[in-house]
Amino acid sequence: MQEMSRRTRQMSSAIRDEVVKIIQREISDPRVTQVGMITVSGIKLSPDHKNAMIFVSFMGKEEKSLDVQNALAGLTAATGFFHRLLLKRLQTKNVPQLIFRYDPLFDKADIVQKALTEAAEKEAALAAVKNEEES
Repeated sequence: MQEMSRRTRQMSSAIRDEVVKIIQREISDPRVTQVGMITVSGIKLSPDHKNAMIFVSFMGKEEKSLDVQNALAGLTAATGFFHRLLLKRLQTKNVPQLIFRYDPLFDKADIVQKALTEAAEKEAALAAVKNEEES
């Protein structure tokens, strides 16, 4: 796998920072504002910097939920708005086209957390049984 250049890392970081600010402060589409907490979990910039895939997660929401699908549609509909603001703020000649994608980061973390909790509960129950048998 090819390592990201310094310029690509800087551009990705700058885009991420600005996209987060725009989502938090400037998007008024109810499809986006009503979904709850949106996390920009990553950005994958194409080698030619013409496209940027923005990975977003929604706390407590599954990918197939109507809220998430509507929020993704709202973000996608606002790509022109994002693009205009990024052109002004990044002070660069070219800003990549943004593509919003769902990132199942929170879904995976939730599954792991539930498994760990279940394992801890089983271990505690076994320890309690063992203590009763020894008494």
